[in-house]
Amino acid sequence: MHFVSIEWFFWMAATFGFFWLFPAAWRHYFLVAITLAFLVVHAPESALVLTLFTGLAYGFTRRTEISGRRAGAICGVVVAVLLAYKLMVAAPREDIVRDLVVPLGLSYYALRVIHYVLERYKGAVAAASPAELISYLFFLPTIVIGPIHRYPAFLRDLRRHRWDPRLISEGLERILYGYVKITIFANYLVSGEFARFVGSIDPEQQALILYLEIVRGGLNLYLQFSGFSDVAIGFARLLGFRVMENFDWPYFKTNISDFWRSWHMSLTSWCREYIYTTVFSISRSPALGAIATLVTIGIWHEVSLRYLVWGIYHGLGIVAWQQFRRLDPYLPAVNGRAATVVVDALKILLTVHFVWFGFVIVRQPTLEATWKVFTTVLFFWM
Repeated sequence: MHFVSIEWFFWMAATFGFFWLFPAAWRHYFLVAITLAFLVVHAPESALVLTLFTGLAYGFTRRTEISGRRAGAICGVVVAVLLAYKLMVAAPREDIVRDLVVPLGLSYYALRVIHYVLERYKGAVAAASPAELISYLFFLPTIVIGPIHRYPAFLRDLRRHRWDPRLISEGLERILYGYVKITIFANYLVSGEFARFVGSIDPEQQALILYLEIVRGGLNLYLQFSGFSDVAIGFARLLGFRVMENFDWPYFKTNISDFWRSWHMSLTSWCREYIYTTVFSISRSPALGAIATLVTIGIWHEVSLRYLVWGIYHGLGIVAWQQFRRLDPYLPAVNGRAATVVVDALKILLTVHFVWFGFVIVRQPTLEATWKVFTTVLFFWM
């Protein structure tokens, strides 16, 4: 199932059209039913796994308080299933976007289950009723591509749910915005015209060709994935829900820490809450927490050496930035608007190139091939 397809548009249109025709008391049961139907049609095994996860989460967390052992057991089962599934799937190396959505929905609803269980363990949320938990986990707009929205915000919208013309208008606008990103900017301009331009360059200009392919890949990934998120966010608004944002102009950030606060924000904030906080509380090491967080993000995408290295690459980048910030008092001050603009532009270029070169790690079949790209582009070694 691809978001740029007549079939997915039909699912959205049919869901939106029928959803508001139902009486208020029945709308969310309809949404659960159509989500289950969607999964049964496109990924029956995913429908079964999500049903089992939902039953497990409800059955083990319905008490007033749950023990750490009980919460750990549920999360352990979810993580084990997620890892086992990913190990069985041979992810295509040439399509980084597809890596993010295979297996269908599992990577996203697994983290929602863990989020709910851990919030129940901490006492941050009350025990959900069966209808509330099922509505949260069987939510069609975010089932395939995210964002990984949070239970408290969803429950608030669920309880205050009503027809809101402004929200409907925002949803339609956001969906259109997402499709423009995907079809015009990503598919036509970046994957089409830009790719043809790169293909017209003299093959002897290997370093330039590889560099432009790195740029093209980085632009395409952002436009595709953020476009998918726009469609999902817009779809949710058509149904009266506000789910969290996933991107905040990440390629215009001046350092790698800010980049990771604005890229795939639903995942990175999830990992900060549950991975970084845990590792830091045990080790008291921000560096170890950052590396553990980025390695987790890497493994979440794919259980492989290339994504492990990619996670370490970004984790070390954040550590280096944290150490560099200690030099701020000793660096010369930047005075004047023009100088500030130039310095910020250089910071943005350095950050975005660090990110784009990181994508080379996961796009190449081997680390040896990655090293060859790096040396060719950076040092003109053939």
